[in-house]
Amino acid sequence: METAGTTRLSFLGRLRDRSTQLGWEEFDERYRELLYRYARRRGATHAEAEDVVQDVQLYVFKAIDRFNYDSSRGRFRGYLRTAVVHALARGASEQARREAILDPQVIAQVSDAEGPTDAEWDREWQLHRLRWALRSIAKEFEPLTLQAFRLHVLGDWSADDTGKHLGLSRASVYQAKSRVLRRLKDRIESVESSDED
Repeated sequence: METAGTTRLSFLGRLRDRSTQLGWEEFDERYRELLYRYARRRGATHAEAEDVVQDVQLYVFKAIDRFNYDSSRGRFRGYLRTAVVHALARGASEQARREAILDPQVIAQVSDAEGPTDAEWDREWQLHRLRWALRSIAKEFEPLTLQAFRLHVLGDWSADDTGKHLGLSRASVYQAKSRVLRRLKDRIESVESSDED
């Protein structure tokens, strides 16, 4: 079984491997939505947020060979947050855009213990993990089970209203909720125990 450190190193290794696109496809699948949503929350338009995502991917691509992950200096997600903030600043200033390359050493400045807190980033990170985990387990459930979960838990519908809408008993709605929550919790825990984001 992989430990958190070996998982992080294997992910970074896949990003460094220029002979395959697999690592970058994984990066895009893992982080694109997070980067985009955070840029939008910081005031970027759709087009600007798309540019920010591309900028962050480009700067990570350029810096990955020099990037040495050290969890004592901060988390990879802190590096990504800083990359988005820098990309937004570069987008606002053509001069800054010409000078830009994100130094991977900036991670030392964004350590969770030392760096400034950003409640928006933390909230978006948690929502991102939840959305990603829900997508990753969706194939394990019948569509009706997932719809009951989404309406009752995420949509805050009562069990009775959910049941009536979907043609399910109240007990079936609670069962769907319980099954999906249990699997969702397991999925998030497995990712967090093997990934030091």
